[in-house]
Amino acid sequence: MTHLEKTRESITNSLAALEAETHDVVRGSIQLNNNLVKAKKRIWRQVLIIWAVGIVLAFSYFLSLNHQPIPVNQTSKKPAAQQNAGTNLATDESAASSQLLSTAPSEQEDLINLLTKIREAQFRKDIHLFMAAYSPDFPEVAKKRQTTLNIWKRYTYLDSQFKLTDLQEESPTTILGKVIWNIKAQDQKNGSIRSLTKEYHVTFSKESGKWLIQNLKTIENIKSN
Repeated sequence: MTHLEKTRESITNSLAALEAETHDVVRGSIQLNNNLVKAKKRIWRQVLIIWAVGIVLAFSYFLSLNHQPIPVNQTSKKPAAQQNAGTNLATDESAASSQLLSTAPSEQEDLINLLTKIREAQFRKDIHLFMAAYSPDFPEVAKKRQTTLNIWKRYTYLDSQFKLTDLQEESPTTILGKVIWNIKAQDQKNGSIRSLTKEYHVTFSKESGKWLIQNLKTIENIKSN
């Protein structure tokens, strides 16, 4: 065999080896590409599953919010505890109790809420909240306002409880009743604490859809230390 033939045979073998290696590379590339496509499909499938689960959970959450159980036999709200001059003043539901009445339960609740606002105003010394419970036609309403401010300058309320009794419906817009206040207050001048019981005949009137105090007359005013 001549040198030229040997060279030709060597080149042929090299080309065959190169071609075989090229086929291997191509097959590897195709397999790698297929694996990448499968991986992308698997990733997207998992993402879609996660989204679906998230949507179902969100829907279930909002559905549960719209179907909260409704409490039964809840006819009135308990007044919140009051705080004045660093003293916690817990209110007692029995203080707002009433005897057998001839008025509708909804009207009784409205009147109790009205008196509760007066009590809150006494603790806060909030004259606007206090006067909002009185009718603009209340006798000497300006004097009532000034008298209340003078009392608040002298005394700080430590406790205030009321009882609403003897309600009688005089007309669809007028209710008569009796209110008993038990008050404990501290004199700002000498620090002494006084207890006071006041009883009133009260006329409630319904004005613009709200019950207000139209008039009141003192029945009894007893001081006790």
